[in-house]
Amino acid sequence: MLVVVSAALAVAGWACGGSDASSAPVDGKGVDAGTNETGMLPEVDAAVTPDATTDATVPPVDTLPANRDRLLGTYLAYLKATPGKQSNGLDGSKLTGVCDLWRTLVPSAQSVYLTLTARLQGSKVAVDSSSMLSHTTKLYRVAGGDGATSTDPGQCGGDGNRIFVSIDEPLHHALVVANTTKGMVDGGAPDLADVPIGAGSFWRDSHDLAGPHAPFDLSDETENAAPRGQVQFFASTTSAAAMKPLGRTDLTTLVDPYALEVDQDYDCVHASNPLCDYITYGPLCTPGLPLTGTELFTAKYGSFDPTWQPVDCAGK
Repeated sequence: MLVVVSAALAVAGWACGGSDASSAPVDGKGVDAGTNETGMLPEVDAAVTPDATTDATVPPVDTLPANRDRLLGTYLAYLKATPGKQSNGLDGSKLTGVCDLWRTLVPSAQSVYLTLTARLQGSKVAVDSSSMLSHTTKLYRVAGGDGATSTDPGQCGGDGNRIFVSIDEPLHHALVVANTTKGMVDGGAPDLADVPIGAGSFWRDSHDLAGPHAPFDLSDETENAAPRGQVQFFASTTSAAAMKPLGRTDLTTLVDPYALEVDQDYDCVHASNPLCDYITYGPLCTPGLPLTGTELFTAKYGSFDPTWQPVDCAGK
């Protein structure tokens, strides 16, 4: 599957990955605003600021395997609390455990999870050098390419190829500060360091001309070309926007002011599927040899541990 970008797209700049969102937001505990068992809408006290860290499980150590296992555990819990088949094929009522969840995901969805968690693990919060991934408290959605199967990665763009998580207050604050200061403070030290590839690699305010993905109203990105990390979030967790349902695929009724959308752009039109082939990944959209997203990631940042399996899969 080869992504070919025209000169017109190159001149227009890097367009944002597609979004099917309407207007909506989220609550730090991951409140789903759908109907309860009685068929009535649950009561929500909008005056109460949600606590994004209440039920977060802190890993014993801040490592990539520990954080990956922890997040998949929260994903299983969320799916079981909101049963029904999601667009990625997962149904919490049918899953027997984390390993079953993982093996039900198609390869492109697994690759999305592995590359994005590796990116977040390698990115560090300046105040204590902890990973961005350690500040994620819940996982709500893992999506490969739209229409993906066990043998087809699906669409390279579109609303797939991303994860949705909930984050804690320290990371939310760091993302807002990085956006405001354009990534650099204190004489050049980054608020949020990106995966180390040399001095000055950091997260900053997004330069995407399309703006934040609805319903979010703020976006940060890494400044070091493809593969470029990108996150969408709410500027204020107490805003009216942040207190509404997200309205996104599989998350139409979810309310979480600390929700974070994460994807990674591999070419000039922000295609984000790690299993697609890309050619316009160079500076100013300069064409190069066809490379998959995973090859581009590995060449620039090192291994994302592509053979990783959840600890729950041991011996199964």
